[in-house]
Order: sequence, then C-alpha cells, then structure tokens
Amino acid sequence: FFRKDSTDALVIKEILDPEHGSAYDYHGDEFDFSLEGHEHAVLDIGAHIGVFTRYALSKRARHVTAYEPEPSNAAILRRNATPRIKNSGDRSVEIHESAVAQGNAGMKKLVRARNRNERTHNTWRHSLEKYSQYEDKSTNQEQLLTRYDVSTTPFFGGALRPGMSYVKMDSEGAELDILLSAEASNPDSWLDVTHLVFEWSFTKERRVNIFHEAIENLKDAGFRVTYEGQGAWWDTETNI
Repeated sequence: FFRKDSTDALVIKEILDPEHGSAYDYHGDEFDFSLEGHEHAVLDIGAHIGVFTRYALSKRARHVTAYEPEPSNAAILRRNATPRIKNSGDRSVEIHESAVAQGNAGMKKLVRARNRNERTHNTWRHSLEKYSQYEDKSTNQEQLLTRYDVSTTPFFGGALRPGMSYVKMDSEGAELDILLSAEASNPDSWLDVTHLVFEWSFTKERRVNIFHEAIENLKDAGFRVTYEGQGAWWDTETNI
C-alpha cells in the first residue's frame, strides 16, 4: 500500500528498482553485500512505509525491527508489514513509532518536509528539527512548517540489541551523529552486527572530511567499507 501523488513511489523504486536492483545491495570486485543467504535479524531505521522491511522479509530475514517516527508513515508501515508475515513461519516484525538518534531517550521535534508542489505530497524527507533542511518561510501560519513531538530512542544501548546482524540507517541526518560518535569506533558497541548500510546526507553535512571521520570510525570498529563515489575528485581533497 502506498499513497498516490506522493513521493512514496520514489522510495519503492529506490529499493525495488527492477533495472538496477536494490539500492541496499552492493556487488563489487572486493565483496558482495546483500541480504541473500544469511537469515539476518534486521534493524530498519527510518522504515517509512515498510518497503525495505518487506524486502528484507522476502530475502528470508528471520526478524525485522522497524523504527519510523512520522505518524502517517508508521500507520502504513503497520499495514504493509503485518499481512506479509501471516504465513511466514517463525519470521516476525516489530514496529516502533519512534525516531532513532544519538544520545538519551526523550522527546524531540520532528519537522514535516515541505511538499515539492501542490500535486506531490512529500512523505520521505521528514527529520528531527536539528537535521531539517527546511525553514519557515515567514511568520504567516500558512508558511510555517508542521512540527510533531516524537519519542527518540538511542541507537547504541537502545534500538541496537544483541542478535541483530544487519542494520539499515536512513534517518534524514540523525545517522551522522551516530556514526561520528565515540561508540561508533568501538567494535563492542556494534554487538552482533555484520552488515551496515546507510545513506550519508550531504545536504546536512557537506564537508567530505567529516564523512571520512565517520568512515574511519567504522573501519576502527572492524567494518570493511565501500561507498559510491570512491576515488572521485571530491574523495581525495582534504580541504573540501
């Protein structure tokens, strides 16, 4: 289930692109990265309407824990995830209507993304206020962004639990502070994780050297890392 005249279709294409394959799979010279053949316990951060959750289940994930803070997205996530697991044996889905971020649990403001135009409802760029790329256009009530109070769950010591082996992060900027934290460089912090895929938002943090700090954290934690753009000019200049 998805909403017509919205960006939901873009999420579906990103994950289920029949021509290029899933954005969360990688097949390179050094190693292959996918959900195939592992029966992972998956942590889906920024689950949106559940496209990746269902994709993971279709690849034989034994359990998916999904976090999505935006209420209308979370409602569709529940609708999309529940029918998929009725005849799936011991496979299961656990849904949390909460944001995942660095730091302590609590309440924070979630900013709804501004619609692209009058005909397209933007459903996938909502973010915690700290990371939002959107600003109020004026003090006019009609030009103010919509904000929600949402619960937040810490990643380390909270959302990430023993037994989880595959983590997908797409939380519109909140992953930056998680990956730049001291905990991210400690192998013990990652518990049983063997696979991690995330989207680094250069609209939130444009400095490439900061991106490399996060990459070095992951290498220190024992991950082998690859990413699109490796070897390009912006990947070698230290002053950008």
